[in-house]
Amino acid sequence: MTITKESVILDTDPGIDDALAMFYLLMNPKVKLTAVTLTHGNTNIDHVKRNAETVLHVMRKQREYLKQEVPVEELPVLAIGSATPLKANNLFATYFHGVDGMGDIYSKNSYWEDLAREGKPAYQTTERDAADEILHQLKHADPLSISILAVGPLTNIALAYQRDPVTFGRAKRVVIMGGAVDAPGNVTPMAEFNFRADPDAADIVMNTSKGFKHSPEGYNARLELIEQGKQAPMHVVVLPLSSEGAISKEEYQEKIVPVKTPVGELCNAFLVWTFEVCSKLYNIETLCPYDAYTALLLVDMISDKGDGKNESSDFDQNWESRYLDLHVETKGEYTLGMSCYDNRGWDLDTPAWGDEQASNHVQVIVRGNGPRFARIFLDSVFAVSVQ
Repeated sequence: MTITKESVILDTDPGIDDALAMFYLLMNPKVKLTAVTLTHGNTNIDHVKRNAETVLHVMRKQREYLKQEVPVEELPVLAIGSATPLKANNLFATYFHGVDGMGDIYSKNSYWEDLAREGKPAYQTTERDAADEILHQLKHADPLSISILAVGPLTNIALAYQRDPVTFGRAKRVVIMGGAVDAPGNVTPMAEFNFRADPDAADIVMNTSKGFKHSPEGYNARLELIEQGKQAPMHVVVLPLSSEGAISKEEYQEKIVPVKTPVGELCNAFLVWTFEVCSKLYNIETLCPYDAYTALLLVDMISDKGDGKNESSDFDQNWESRYLDLHVETKGEYTLGMSCYDNRGWDLDTPAWGDEQASNHVQVIVRGNGPRFARIFLDSVFAVSVQ
């Protein structure tokens, strides 16, 4: 049976769980990863670039290991994006990911530094920056045919929208790992890291959902606006912080440590660090790879055209969501980056943040299937099964 692949742009700041998400997408038969666009976030943009190159070269080695060939023109484009947020100061997560963003693997073993010097192609290069590459990909594809997965600060996504909102509206959906909804933050009491790292960008992207309707009529209206050269509302999906989608240390030691493939060797190199950090900082023996969990969400949404028709899909069976008028705090002293919506529990004559036309319509995930994630992710990336 022929599997129809969906084109995906991954905007990322690798990062440990970003690397896991990249491997999952690169190995998934439903995904054609057309571009990887890089942003500041877990570490600075220079380290982010090196980490992305390492992941893509390890994936090249994995294909050689499996005796698979991919033409150069089918490799993803790698585009360098913003080194700084739109307005805020840089915020890095080196306390969790290490100074280099990958558990400081380069200082421990020169192999990882040398890998990209082998001279074999692992990606396509471009002179365009990340925001322009996103727009380029969207402009040269059919409308509503490319999904964007954003698992870092949303600077590149916001810049793409600001530069050309009409072309940006051609994206099928933007699936985001970010925000803390009805839960405490992880980098401050109120804010999740990606939203706090560029709150202005996060709020801009939430605002692109104004007027979105998940229905056949809404889908057709988006297509009509695109055909008319007008800005279409965006389908914005947010997976906020959650304890779901965890991989236990026991699963790691049993199912990942023995794996000697190129992908297994890299993941083992940085996961040793990661589980030690989880134990020291949070006193837990599990890893929640949020970005990889969000990649699974995106894949589960692929069978949904986005036209609101109730199809029996992986998404319907494994995820629950609700639409919220979600905004991101951009000025607060204590609440910068906070995910804000009206949760007072009663109906108002007018929306909390203004009139109906000013309301955002963001699809927020409220429940997933964590055990299923562990099974699928480990089997897909490491060719092992979890019962």
